[in-house]
Amino acid sequence: MTDQELLFLLEHDPEAGIHELMQLYGGAVYTICKNFLTDCPESDIEEAVADTYIHFWKYRDRFVPDEIHSLKSYLYAIARNAARDKRRALHKQPCFSLEEISLDVPSELNVESSYEKQRNKEILHECLQHMTEPDRSIFIYRYFYGYKIRQIAEFMKLPQKKVENILFRGKEKLRTALTKGGICRDN
Repeated sequence: MTDQELLFLLEHDPEAGIHELMQLYGGAVYTICKNFLTDCPESDIEEAVADTYIHFWKYRDRFVPDEIHSLKSYLYAIARNAARDKRRALHKQPCFSLEEISLDVPSELNVESSYEKQRNKEILHECLQHMTEPDRSIFIYRYFYGYKIRQIAEFMKLPQKKVENILFRGKEKLRTALTKGGICRDN
């Protein structure tokens, strides 16, 4: 179903339109919310998912499909924002362990074997385990939970420049580890 067809269905048969929207994108919306709220109860994740659809319904007329913007990307952006808003509303510090964090990083070698995916995860876990605190937490907040640098700096009570430097060094360590592991080429 194209974006135009789905928007038409939403306009003329809202119940069927929302049902179709949830069928097409519900799994991904749930995954996005879960990734931001990994340390939260299931009810909070489901609430963020519901907030996504409510926000979409409320502001559906603002979306204008074109060659650059798809309904899917619009909905996914709403899901990310709903999950972030939920986290802020809960005022929770993420309580994460490395095992809980989704570390699916595609290989530049474009090998889809389960061995390659597992190796990618192992290298990322090793790299994160070798990071010291607060570097590890800053890296996880930024790249796995999507916090802004300013938010991390406030939360960790560090200057923004220090957070930026820690992230830069962390990315360099990760790039080196991935290069040694044969996942990406040295440029």
